[in-house]
Amino acid sequence: MSENYQRIEALAAVIRESKGANQELLIEWLRSGLIEATEIEYGTPQNIKITWDQKTNDVNIIALMEVVKEIETERAHLQITRRKAKKYDPEADYGDEVGVPIDFDDFGRAAINVFRREFHTLERSAEREKVYEEYSGRIGQLIPRCVVQQVYRNRVNVRIAGQIEALIPPEERARGERFEHGDTVLPVLVEVLSPESTEPQLVLSRATPILVKRLFEREAPEIDEGVVQIKAIAREPGVRTKIAVASNDIRVDAVGTFVGMKGMRVQSVMRELNGERIDIIPWTIDRILLVTSALLPATVLKVDIEKRINHETGDEETIMIATVPDDEIGRAKGKGGHNVRLAGKLVGYRIEVEEKSLWDKRKIWEDMLRIDISELDCVNEKLAERLTRAGFDSADTLIGCPEKNILEVPGVGPVKLKSILKEARALIKNRKKTVELKKEEAKNAVLEDGADEVFDTETALD
Repeated sequence: MSENYQRIEALAAVIRESKGANQELLIEWLRSGLIEATEIEYGTPQNIKITWDQKTNDVNIIALMEVVKEIETERAHLQITRRKAKKYDPEADYGDEVGVPIDFDDFGRAAINVFRREFHTLERSAEREKVYEEYSGRIGQLIPRCVVQQVYRNRVNVRIAGQIEALIPPEERARGERFEHGDTVLPVLVEVLSPESTEPQLVLSRATPILVKRLFEREAPEIDEGVVQIKAIAREPGVRTKIAVASNDIRVDAVGTFVGMKGMRVQSVMRELNGERIDIIPWTIDRILLVTSALLPATVLKVDIEKRINHETGDEETIMIATVPDDEIGRAKGKGGHNVRLAGKLVGYRIEVEEKSLWDKRKIWEDMLRIDISELDCVNEKLAERLTRAGFDSADTLIGCPEKNILEVPGVGPVKLKSILKEARALIKNRKKTVELKKEEAKNAVLEDGADEVFDTETALD
């Protein structure tokens, strides 16, 4: 048996041995490859016919040739004499087509190589189509049985179940994780590339927050049962994760469910994440209470909410300012600021933390800026009491309120309102100047004493 024939037989054996594969499709690949090979060999392709006997699993490969009286030299691969044709079909006559087994010995090495390349191209294309169909609906799921094949420039190439190529790109790796050839890894599928892509089709991640969620789902069956759920999650891969959890059953403690008996569940997840810390807090729709829990282990004394203009985007944003004891400011921020950063992602707003001493000093200046309603000369004691009951207890509350609301207070008419607002604006303006001067004096006094403390005048006056 020739070397070429052995090559073809080896490829044809794929069809016989592919249990469960689409054998009709494999036959079509074989046919396409042979047609191209015969075109390379003879200049024009032969009319190839391939049949598969489902009972015996035999594959028959023949070329359909025309029965003629005299063979034309340039069409010798397409024609056959009647005498020879009768060896394959005793009733063959001129003009008929007869199936002649292909003689692979007639093929040159170039034609055989073309056949092999075409066959493998079609085979790989079909494999990629199959991978796309199988995995495109599994995005966000854990992918088990992944073994590292190669680590190159932070790209980790893996094989799934020993067959399918996949990739963990640099941006989808957790900080500090190291992989070597042969390591097993448990990632999440985040993208499936189209079959036309030349890259590994499956993009996996060890950095996505979904990985933490899926690992807890594996540990806590109560999640699948709908008893408990993860309401919010924030993660810095390889450093820390914060999750807010809730229970749909008042008899079940959500945090305890995720922690597990003696911490077994959360420790199992942390081991899979190579020791990444996980904070589990109870979910609440009260954002202030959620901030207080999210900044643990720091103690939050109070939370203020402010509206500010983002200088980069020009949009108004909500800032939550958490006040903590002076000796816990580092604990609240975390190393590199990761604790306060993750807390902000979990809550959905940017969080700033400040020491209590700084808040106390800022509060002093804010109190000095406040002008009580009784300080207005045009407001007598009786009217001041009515305004206070209506919620207008300071000059600032008057300035920031629609005039129609103030007019609803008994004793306040259009003329009175005009004089009240005029005096309130004047008092606010003068008070700001006075406080600014005092702050400047205090700042100079501190500088003279050689201290490093700096007062933020603009913030206090806002």
